[in-house]
Amino acid sequence: MGDGGLTAENLRGITFEKPPWPKRGYDEKSVNDFLALAVRRLDGRGHLAAADVRAVRFNKPKLGKRGYDERQVDDLIDEIAAAIAHLDG
Repeated sequence: MGDGGLTAENLRGITFEKPPWPKRGYDEKSVNDFLALAVRRLDGRGHLAAADVRAVRFNKPKLGKRGYDERQVDDLIDEIAAAIAHLDG
């Protein structure tokens, strides 16, 4: 999907692994909320720009919790930024 071909439908079905122990990863709700914005943008609604995507930062989950694997989320963020940049021409 690294060719700018990422779609809203791809994002709707995305899953992430837990980070390797003992890392905490990214807070799941923060990532999910952001992905909802990205889905809207890829559906042709919303106003999220590629620069907004590149600038996003996620919280850590609460102590004792493990969120999403940071590397997987960061890789997807790069793909989302490329897809939105492609939409913007």
